[in-house]
Amino acid sequence: MKLVVDGVFFQLANTGIARVWSSVLPRLAHYQDVEIVLLDRGNCPSFDRVERVDFPSYTMNAYTAADSLLIEKYCGDLNADVFSSTYYTTPVSTPSVLIVYDMIPEVMGFNTAGRTWQERQLAISFASYYACISENTRSDLSRHYPATTKRSSVTHCGVEHRIFRPQDRSRVDDFRKRFGLSKPYFLLVGSREEDHGYKNSIHAFNAAREMRDFAFEFLCVGGEEDINPDTLFGLPANVSARRVDLTDAELACAYSGAEALVFPALYEGFGMPVVEAMACGCPVITTKNGSLREVAGDAALFISGRDESEMRNAMMSVREVAHRAQLIEKGLQRASLYDWDAMTQGFHGLLKSAHEERETAAMRSFFDHWKRLRYIQAEVDVAT
Repeated sequence: MKLVVDGVFFQLANTGIARVWSSVLPRLAHYQDVEIVLLDRGNCPSFDRVERVDFPSYTMNAYTAADSLLIEKYCGDLNADVFSSTYYTTPVSTPSVLIVYDMIPEVMGFNTAGRTWQERQLAISFASYYACISENTRSDLSRHYPATTKRSSVTHCGVEHRIFRPQDRSRVDDFRKRFGLSKPYFLLVGSREEDHGYKNSIHAFNAAREMRDFAFEFLCVGGEEDINPDTLFGLPANVSARRVDLTDAELACAYSGAEALVFPALYEGFGMPVVEAMACGCPVITTKNGSLREVAGDAALFISGRDESEMRNAMMSVREVAHRAQLIEKGLQRASLYDWDAMTQGFHGLLKSAHEERETAAMRSFFDHWKRLRYIQAEVDVAT
């Protein structure tokens, strides 16, 4: 079975979705019945047993139908049996298995009239099968796209346990020294804002404005290049914040030395930092929104994400010795349930299903109609 993977997300960003594919692809490449070709639009990493092919960069707001036709041409030239995109690109007559990360635009009420979101809707409509990274994501997908219900399954994300594990005290101390972390610190990992503010990190900063008796720091890892000045406004002198970029090894040390991961999101498709933190013995403060209750189980300290006094109490509670030890123990047990090999196995099964039904009369008819419509769109497409 020859699989073509569009590495478009590596061109666009280096966030959690890139981590998913960087974990799944090398594992999938070891399956004896799979041959993988990765379309490299820029910034794609190298993986053993994965062939990379240079491919034109993606323009999100123009000529997306023509891009689909080009993908299909490459799939044909490469004799591909099945296709998968790291984001929401499509061929026109090669069956696709789509990894669905979240339903944020639909759930949060985004304006989905833009080209990017329209292509996302097309990718969902075109796909043969859906690998949803949480049960909550699968439920949301089914609610907004009912036709997917019988063709979707849950393939939870994993954690790289060889990297994300409790770090020795000496390694943590060295990390703190190199980054000048002299005070206790709380971690925020990944984007802090996003459309409609659903990442909700402002909630932690708002709570900290009344925490004048405890000197600590917010360590913001990745995400937006700068911390919004409005976010920092009004913090007391004893509370500081900074943003850093870390390697995975450094991030494991950061988790291991933190007071807690603060993750007050209003919606999540999975919440990878939550599992990574737990795997490193880091207490987690998060909400029950989206997939977070499903993923964290009973191993996190849950807040509403709306009540600042509740957040302050949680940030102090995780410092209590007995409570902290309980959260760490439960977190380690919970994180052990998440494994990239299991996700890869589930994804592989969906690829096989898509391959096996590609020559059925129903699928051939669908692809013929789809190709005709994409050709029409390509003829009239303009930049927007």
